[in-house]
Amino acid sequence: MTIVSVILGRTFHYIDGILPFSFGGTDLPIDDIAAVGLLVYFGVTTLIDASSSDSQKAEDEQKEAELAVSEFSGNGAGILAAASTVISTFVLVFVAEWGDKSFFSTIALAAASSPLGVIGGALAGHGVATLLAVAGGTLLGTFLSEKVIAYTGGVLFLVFAGITLVDIIRG
Repeated sequence: MTIVSVILGRTFHYIDGILPFSFGGTDLPIDDIAAVGLLVYFGVTTLIDASSSDSQKAEDEQKEAELAVSEFSGNGAGILAAASTVISTFVLVFVAEWGDKSFFSTIALAAASSPLGVIGGALAGHGVATLLAVAGGTLLGTFLSEKVIAYTGGVLFLVFAGITLVDIIRG
């Protein structure tokens, strides 16, 4: 998904270069402005969701995830079971990532920034998040509430929007 998102973002960036948008005689980087808009939107909506989330919603999401995993999990041992687990994990992650905030955020960042930097950062971020989820999701959940994590994510979206906006202003 990361590479698909970066390709979409870079395509948007190249189209902006081919069909520039001028306002008052000045070319505006529409791809960068759209990136800032998306990041601000995701930041604000994440903060709103964090402030209104409740424990029942989190429990319901956990049960849905556990049900989805149990439906896709392979039964048995050996290579077939491992292959089944890999395939089911791929499908779950692919479907979950398609169209979510990280997907569109990666598109936005790729439209405004270096594609290799975005790929590297996104893969590192996904890797660390996956490692934390696999290795210590339950343990981490005892120390950090879902609200704290959501607030942190919302603030980070806004920080990235600010950084991108500063880059636009500097030219």
